[in-house]
Amino acid sequence: MTTRFVVVGSLVALGTVAAFAETAELPKRKPGHWQLTTVAAASGMTTIDVCVGPDDNIAVPADSGECSEPTVTPAGSEVIVNVVCKRPYGKQIMSTAFGGDFNKRYHAIMKMTFDPPEGIPNAGVTIDGKYIGPDCPPDTVKK
Repeated sequence: MTTRFVVVGSLVALGTVAAFAETAELPKRKPGHWQLTTVAAASGMTTIDVCVGPDDNIAVPADSGECSEPTVTPAGSEVIVNVVCKRPYGKQIMSTAFGGDFNKRYHAIMKMTFDPPEGIPNAGVTIDGKYIGPDCPPDTVKK
C-alpha cells in the first residue's frame, strides 16, 4: 500500500515538474539603458553600458556564431538556459543560471565549454545587470 502511494506521488511530482518546465521562458530584460558588471578569471571585473532593445536575446552574446534555440529549465527562483553555438573552429556550449526581475536588476552565472578547447576547455563569468533608465546615451553598446 505504501509503495503505491510513493509511486503515485512520484508520478504526480514528475508531471508537475514537466508541466512547469514547458512553461519556462527565456528571460527578457526591460528595454533601455543597462549597466552590466562582469567578473571573469581572464578579464577581472569590467563594467559596460549597453542599450537593450525590444528584441533582446539575453542568452546569446552577439559574436557567438550560429546558435541553437535556447532550452530553458526552471530551477527554483532562477532559470537555467543552455545554448550550443557553432563556430568556424568548433562549438561553444553555454549554460547560464539567470535570476532577478529583469526590470531593475538581474544576476547570471555562465559557464562556457569549448569543443575543441580554444586554449582553455572552459570559462566562467558572472554578470550583474542594473537598469539605468529608458533612454540610452548615444555611445552605449546596442544589444
